[in-house]
Amino acid sequence: MKKQLVAGLMVMVAMLSFGCSGRNAEFGVVDMKTVESKAAIVQTVKEEVSTKGKALQEEMEKEMAGKSQEEQKKILEDKTAEMQLIQSEAQNKLKASLDSALTAVAKEKGLGAVLVKDAVPQGGVDVTDAVVEKMK
Repeated sequence: MKKQLVAGLMVMVAMLSFGCSGRNAEFGVVDMKTVESKAAIVQTVKEEVSTKGKALQEEMEKEMAGKSQEEQKKILEDKTAEMQLIQSEAQNKLKASLDSALTAVAKEKGLGAVLVKDAVPQGGVDVTDAVVEKMK
């Protein structure tokens, strides 16, 4: 009898702590292709990477002029590493913007999660436009 009472109390405490219905069953979906094509920050970051890439290319060509093959190889490695860093920073900037937008939209709409639309066969609330608007 005592064990049943203790077990019943534990179940009640768990239900009150976590909610009787569990997590929010509502979820959102976002079309990443649309986000990539419509979000202004994506275009801005792509342009920045392209501009920096062209500048790096020109710099590399100037530095390589009149150098030995070994020196040219070293310059190429250095510029490649710089370009990778630029691309990595751009990806991090876009990821931070997307994460922030997804969190804000999920909170505003009371969604338990936001999933990539291509991974969800059906259902979910499409929040693509709201995410595009929130990306900065």
